[in-house]
Amino acid sequence: MKLTRRTFATGAASAAALALAPMAVYAQVEDQEQVLADVEAYLNSITTLDSRFVQLNQDGTVMTGEFQLKRPSFARFAYDDPPTLLVARGQKYMFWDAEMGQFYEGPVSTTPASVLLHENINLNEVTNVLDISRSKGMLMVTLEPADQPGSGLLTLGFEEDPMRLRQWFVRDAQGYMTRITLVEVAFDVEIDNDLFDVDHLDMIRPD
Repeated sequence: MKLTRRTFATGAASAAALALAPMAVYAQVEDQEQVLADVEAYLNSITTLDSRFVQLNQDGTVMTGEFQLKRPSFARFAYDDPPTLLVARGQKYMFWDAEMGQFYEGPVSTTPASVLLHENINLNEVTNVLDISRSKGMLMVTLEPADQPGSGLLTLGFEEDPMRLRQWFVRDAQGYMTRITLVEVAFDVEIDNDLFDVDHLDMIRPD
């Protein structure tokens, strides 16, 4: 599969009950207000996250790579093959396509998963909470950006007791669907800010 900016904006961010979603049977959560408060408290407690990830694309192709999150301002996806990099830093994301030798920039706010980078995550303030349910032992919370309805859907998948972020699903405005699963996850580890620097001019210079 050829990677595009759309693919990365989707992967950096963030779908509901779609073809890729693992939820065959839904159990609606009764105390949704309390569960949402627990989710917000958990997300706000994350300082750093370092993991491998597996990405399942709509066409059935699978990609792997490394993911780092350093709240509230930084996120990084480094894909193994083709070697491609997406970095969110502050209000901007930077996309480096090593295979094509191309560099792009865009606003982080255009990606559904940007909610994870808010300093104080209040889901009812920055998103429309569309659904809270459980399926196959996972708590699923489906969100839509409040200021850009129609730009895409983000479904966060959590293990519970203790709560851990394990997956997210994104459907972008064009209907493209992607699932990200975190593996070998380490929380609250030291991550240097330099990891999120992208010097594309240095990348395209010959050795």
